[in-house]
Amino acid sequence: MKKLRPMQESRIKNIIIIILTAVIIIETISFSAVGLTKKHDTSTESGSINLNISLDGIGSEVSTAVSSFINSFSQNGISPDAIAGLVKNVVYSDMIVNTIMSLAYPLLFNVLTDLGMMDFATNIDLYPTGPLYASKISGSSYTCCDKDGVRKPLTDVLNNVGSDWTYMDTEVSWTDTDGTVKTTTLWNSIKWGVTDKDSFYKAMSDMSEGLRGVLEICIQSKSRVVNINVVDFILHTDALPINLDAATIYNASEKSGYETCLVTLFNTLGLTDGEYPAASEVCAYTEISDIWKAILEPVLFAVEKAASDPVNKLTSMLINFASAIETGKLRESMRSLRMDGEFHALASAVMGFENGEIYNLGNSLIEIIGDMGIDISGSFNNLLDGLLKLISKSDTADMPDMDMNALFACGSATTLSNGNTYYVADSVKTVDFLIEYIVNEKIIESIINITELKGTEEAAIIVSAIGKSKEDLIIIAETLVNVLLEKLSELSV
Repeated sequence: MKKLRPMQESRIKNIIIIILTAVIIIETISFSAVGLTKKHDTSTESGSINLNISLDGIGSEVSTAVSSFINSFSQNGISPDAIAGLVKNVVYSDMIVNTIMSLAYPLLFNVLTDLGMMDFATNIDLYPTGPLYASKISGSSYTCCDKDGVRKPLTDVLNNVGSDWTYMDTEVSWTDTDGTVKTTTLWNSIKWGVTDKDSFYKAMSDMSEGLRGVLEICIQSKSRVVNINVVDFILHTDALPINLDAATIYNASEKSGYETCLVTLFNTLGLTDGEYPAASEVCAYTEISDIWKAILEPVLFAVEKAASDPVNKLTSMLINFASAIETGKLRESMRSLRMDGEFHALASAVMGFENGEIYNLGNSLIEIIGDMGIDISGSFNNLLDGLLKLISKSDTADMPDMDMNALFACGSATTLSNGNTYYVADSVKTVDFLIEYIVNEKIIESIINITELKGTEEAAIIVSAIGKSKEDLIIIAETLVNVLLEKLSELSV
């Protein structure tokens, strides 16, 4: 094959960078929202929790933002500020607050119901029903459409929800402030007034008031003592005030969920010590907004780093993320987000509780992520297949296997102070590896066959270009990038 001229090599690298940047944007959005448009029907290992959460219609803002980015790129090229701005515009939005809420509260209610711990909920700072959560944000100015299509105070709608969160899955048509008519679920009609970073974290804090116990136990490894009136609990009368510390709810992981899970995630995104809050600092937080900042701001900083130096940062990010998936490190670290119980002998005898793990939030998140088509069970190639299925909306999509040892050989591994493995990529080797992977007849045909290109003149041009010379990669890559970006823009439609 002919050797590429410097200008051609630069164009190819830019194309690879565009692909990686687009995927990182979608990954950041997807993991922040834990799914955009799928219905989730999951069953976790702890408690066999069944969910059927509809997020239909929530992706319009993502689609608009991604389309705007693509149009800007086609006219002005890639701008670090534009990439960081895109992600922040999507994350700092009512959409993200609503998405997390629509996942969290039905999950919380189902978990507590299945575990038979609903009576303990408020003792653990958990408010799993509409009215209970409404009591935590009483007097707030947030609004939501009700089933009759009328916008009301959010607390009023929550009181109508009662103990049935499927109430919020109801679709209604309503007019937005810009005059556009939208048809969404009640979830997606909630107005938090998010306009910037500060208002976003204020909304996240208020939205999470009914979830404080989960955040503090699973992430900060704080504990809760459940004190109950035994007579009232057994005989349903408070005539005799006989109180008992029935249980201690805590996280039995060796380290906090933040240190074990979130820091591992940050490392896979290319961050090292000093680029995210220390575990001791996060575990001492008392404000929910600070916990959310500790979770999300490092991810946004990773995006900014990648945008400012895409060749080196994105290639290193790819290898680190692939390693975390391939070794199972990310999956196992997520399982540190757990809740354990130590029960008084009387509570165990009367209520049937046993000491040990009572719920694993990490398992639920793994199940939800898997249900949306992203497999993090331990094979990066399986994850690639899932991403292709998600982007193409085809259940038969299949990517050729990537040589993982060859990918890891493109970087040098070091061990961080926390024990995590961290790769620094040789960007030239990594880009060359990706080019060799992409210029593969099977992968080209796989992608073509699941797009509108199948059987078209464009498809014939691509196929005929394969194998002629490495210079023709420019033709292939440019055509495929256009298809990929179009598919990414349609991902949340």
